[in-house]
Amino acid sequence: MNCSLISIAMLAAMTPVLVNALTKQVDPCVRQSNTVEINQCLGNRLEARDKALNAAYASLLKRLDASDPADGVDYQAVKRQLVDAQRAWITFSKNDCSGRYELYAGGTIRGAVYAGCMIEHTERRTNDLRRWMSTN
Repeated sequence: MNCSLISIAMLAAMTPVLVNALTKQVDPCVRQSNTVEINQCLGNRLEARDKALNAAYASLLKRLDASDPADGVDYQAVKRQLVDAQRAWITFSKNDCSGRYELYAGGTIRGAVYAGCMIEHTERRTNDLRRWMSTN
């Protein structure tokens, strides 16, 4: 009887974990069967993330154009700083991910490492720009 109660208790405790595991979608890039397919999948994902980043950046620039000049903010200076920051971010991201690529230069995983790094940086930057836009 104790064994049955313990089994039921363990099953009850595991149910949320099992349901979560069953309902999570599997990353489509993980399901690819070779390096070429993985790199293509990650390349497509990076392209989509890059489009989202460019849309957020363009939106923020546009909002800075439409800002109220009566509030005393030099919006042209803000835009110049944003452009400079974006250029610096591009340089930083590429250099950071290129360093990781070089670390794996002898292996076929290097492309996936680079793409994964760029995806991570791009998602973070997109979120940063969206947060900035929501405070403006």
